[in-house]
Amino acid sequence: MKLRILFFIILFAGIQQAGFSQSYFTYQCNEFSVLLKCNNANTQVLDVQFSAKDSKGQWRWNKYDVFDYESFEDTEIGGFIFYCKDGVGKSFAVDYYRDEDYILVHAMNADGSFGREWKLMRREE
Repeated sequence: MKLRILFFIILFAGIQQAGFSQSYFTYQCNEFSVLLKCNNANTQVLDVQFSAKDSKGQWRWNKYDVFDYESFEDTEIGGFIFYCKDGVGKSFAVDYYRDEDYILVHAMNADGSFGREWKLMRREE
């Protein structure tokens, strides 16, 4: 009987874990890295973090808030673009190219236009 109860507890825990599974992807360039947490189907970005050096020169991950999203899955290039903001109001647009497996990060100007651009390649896990 105890074995049966233990089996159901393990089964329930496994089902719970499968329902909440997520994927993590890290993209990097020489200046910084971007960590994307996506749903299991890789169709939605759940969390975005950018790396940066703190005042002591140590690399730290900083959370960014996603405030807009556009899908390009119905186009030839595939992928999506999302817009995020850091804690001090700097905004960035992040283009994800599914077939090429890289991202372009664009600094956004106050008028919404794109400024500097960085190409980040996916780091092998």
